[in-house]
Amino acid sequence: MRQLRSKPAAFTASAVVLLLDQITKFAARYELMEGTPQEVLGNFFRITLRYNLGAAFSLGWGGPVFLSVFTALACVFLVRYMMKIDDRKQVLWLGVILGGAAGNLFDRIAMGKVTDFIDIGLTGWRWPTFNVADIAICIGGIAVFFLFKGAKRLEVPTKETEK
Repeated sequence: MRQLRSKPAAFTASAVVLLLDQITKFAARYELMEGTPQEVLGNFFRITLRYNLGAAFSLGWGGPVFLSVFTALACVFLVRYMMKIDDRKQVLWLGVILGGAAGNLFDRIAMGKVTDFIDIGLTGWRWPTFNVADIAICIGGIAVFFLFKGAKRLEVPTKETEK
C-alpha cells in the first residue's frame, strides 16, 4: 500500500517544482531588465534576466524544436519509469526531475526559449545563469544517482546459481 502512495507524492512534487519554477520565472520577467544584474549577496549572488535558446548552459545544439521534442520524450520516459518502480525515494526524486523538465519544456513551448535568472560567481568568473527547474533537475539527478547506486541489483539466474 505504501508503494501506491508514493506515486501521488511524486506527481505532487513535480507540480510543486513546476509551479515554483514558473512563478519565479514570471517574477524575473516582470521585475528585471534583460542582462542587467541585481546584486542579492554582493557580486557572488545576483539575479540577472537572460533567455536561453539552447540546451543546458546555452549550448546551441539541435535547435528549439529538437530540444522541445527531446524534453517531451524525457518527460514521457520519466512518467513511465516512475510507474514501474516501487522505491518511494527513487519515485519522489524522479518526480522532482520531471517537474524541472516540465518547467523548461513549458517555457520552450510558450516562448521558444527558457527564462534564466540565477547568476552566481566570483570576481570575473560566473557560472552560466540558471533557474529553479535547472536546480530541481540537478539535485534530483544527484539524488537518483546515489539512490540507484545503492539499490540492490536484479539477479539473473544462471546454471551455476540454479544448483
